[in-house]
Amino acid sequence: MWPFNQNNQPMYQQYANSWDQGNYHQIPHQEAWQNYNQFIQNAPPQMVDQVHQQYYQQMPQEQRGGLLQSIMNGLTQRGIDPRQSGIQNTDPYAMSPVDASRLTGYAQQQQPDILHQIFSPGGALGSPIAKMAVAGIAALAAKQILGGGGFGGGGNLGGNNRGGLL
Repeated sequence: MWPFNQNNQPMYQQYANSWDQGNYHQIPHQEAWQNYNQFIQNAPPQMVDQVHQQYYQQMPQEQRGGLLQSIMNGLTQRGIDPRQSGIQNTDPYAMSPVDASRLTGYAQQQQPDILHQIFSPGGALGSPIAKMAVAGIAALAAKQILGGGGFGGGGNLGGNNRGGLL
């Protein structure tokens, strides 16, 4: 997914359309995981952080809390204090989108296998929430790559719960 490849424009457009519609069911989970993983490993850190923040901002709080709890558990099971990520709030169900993004980025840098276990097909949290999250983040990233989401406060996040199970 990153860097931009003109040959992949139809895929980017499909993902961006999925973001606009708030429906990720047509994106195969394995493909979404591969594109998400490529994006977080290769895109500029600021872009990855912004996409995570935007996604977490509109994700229903209960679902966001469940994902963040899994990330925090993965870190603590490996002897890492999640507060080392710089988060202000350690309650995953009350965490801000900024802290959620910070925690996700920290986990990706320190223990990338945690995100793999949570988000990948067949991972420890192979739940519908994880599947929707990885597809939603990949879809938002594609929209940003195509220039349709306006990093830095643009984007049409509305409040239509694109991160939810639709």
